[in-house]
Amino acid sequence: MQDLEAALLTLDEAKTIVTTRGWLSQTPEDFRRAVLARVSLQSFRAGETIYSVGDPPGGMYGLAAGSVRIANAPGERGPYVAHVMTPGHWSGYGPAIAGCNRIIGLSAGRDCQVLFLSLHAVNDITARDPASWRCIAGLALIDTQISLGAMDDLMIRDEFHRFIAVLLRAGGFRHANGTGVNGSGAEPVRVDINQADLAHMCNLSRSTLSGFLRRLEVEGEVEVGYGQIGILTPATLRARLARDE
Repeated sequence: MQDLEAALLTLDEAKTIVTTRGWLSQTPEDFRRAVLARVSLQSFRAGETIYSVGDPPGGMYGLAAGSVRIANAPGERGPYVAHVMTPGHWSGYGPAIAGCNRIIGLSAGRDCQVLFLSLHAVNDITARDPASWRCIAGLALIDTQISLGAMDDLMIRDEFHRFIAVLLRAGGFRHANGTGVNGSGAEPVRVDINQADLAHMCNLSRSTLSGFLRRLEVEGEVEVGYGQIGILTPATLRARLARDE
C-alpha cells in the first residue's frame, strides 16, 4: 500500500506532490508559482490537531504526505469525522473568502506533512492579481463536488453498496472527475480511520459495518488494522459499485 510517511519530504518534494495531483495541479502556472513561493512545510504527528471548528481565521493547508481527517460540526451535533484528505487535497479557504472562523476541523490521521499558505499570503496573491480569486473559487467548487458526491452516496439504499461508496471516497477513489485525488488508480492505499468513525460516515451501525469489512477481507479486497483500513483492490471495488448502482 502507498505509505508516504516512510521518509520525511523536503519542501521541494512536497511542492512536486501538490502540483501533480489535486487542486493546485489544475490551476494556471502563474498562480501555482505564486502559491509555491509563499508556502512553508509543516509536520504533524498522528492524532494531532491542525485546527478546530470555531478557531479564528487562518491560512490554507495542502496535504503532501500522510492523511488528514476532516471533522464537521453542523448544528448541535459533532464534531465528527466526515471525510479523509489524501495527498493533493487542500483545505482552509473559507476564512480567505469570508473572513469567518473555521467551520471544519483538521487532525492528522497519521504522521503527515502539509504545505501551509498563510492568510496574509493569500491576501497578497489576490491583491496582486484579482483574477486569482477564480483559482480559490475552483477549490471551493472541488469541495462542493465532494460534498454533493457524499450526499449522493448516502442516498444509496443498499447498505453494502453505500458502505463501498463511502470507503472509496475516503480513499480518494470515488469520483474520477477530479474530486477523487486517486481517480481510478489501481494502487492500494491505507485509509486512516477507525470503524466507529467509518460507520458514522456510512450511516450504519458498528456491527453492520464490521460484518461488511469481514466480508471484503475474506474476499481479499480490504485489510483491516488498528485505526486503519487498507483498500487493496480499488479498481475492483469501483467496478463492483458501478455494476450495482
